[in-house]
Amino acid sequence: MKATPLDQERLLELQKIDTQILQAEHRRKSLPELAEITRLSDEIAELSRQRDEQAVEHSDIKRELAKAEEDVEQVRTRKKKDEARLASGTGSAKDLENLQHEVATLDRRIAALEEVELGVMVRFEEAGQALSALAEKISALESEKSAIDEVVNTKLAEIKDELVKLVADRKDLSSTIDGELIKLYEKIRSDRDGMGAAEIIRRRCTGCQLDLTAADAARFAASAADEVIRCEECRRILVRTADSGL
Repeated sequence: MKATPLDQERLLELQKIDTQILQAEHRRKSLPELAEITRLSDEIAELSRQRDEQAVEHSDIKRELAKAEEDVEQVRTRKKKDEARLASGTGSAKDLENLQHEVATLDRRIAALEEVELGVMVRFEEAGQALSALAEKISALESEKSAIDEVVNTKLAEIKDELVKLVADRKDLSSTIDGELIKLYEKIRSDRDGMGAAEIIRRRCTGCQLDLTAADAARFAASAADEVIRCEECRRILVRTADSGL
């Protein structure tokens, strides 16, 4: 294939732009903050799961506490009725004696139920404190994540602007290069990790970083300036410059 030395030099410039595009895209995908955001998101999700479970437990204990309070109140109501009957003095001596025994029994029953109620109240308070602690942790992590999100958004916007300019520059430059040369370059670039052209520097291919053999160096030196040459090792298009040493 033939291509003017100017087109070949422009191909190197195009390769530089393509390399910069690849580097920018890599930076966009591998910002260190992205890993931190993922970690925080996972931690927030786990704590949120724990919070939801804790909220269910808190709600269950609340119902248990309401039942315990209701049980105490029922016994107290019954005791008040018995005390009122005792205070009225109505009924036989035997009935009044039985009422006194029942009131004493109800007192013990109330004491036992109040102890149960107190235990449930302690559990209810502890569950509420645990729920609040989880909510505070989640809020703190969300604030931290929000701050990192802002940093990421700023960096992504900068990279986007950079890519827009690089793509525009690439379009302008590629329009000045011979179409057949561009086609060959694009084919090689797609097969060679985004690098389709490389400069020869001091008899070394900067694509595969291997030194040219003496025979290849002699052949390239004897080739016409408009002859498109390729590395025998990596098959990339080689561009000769003043630093090629040929």
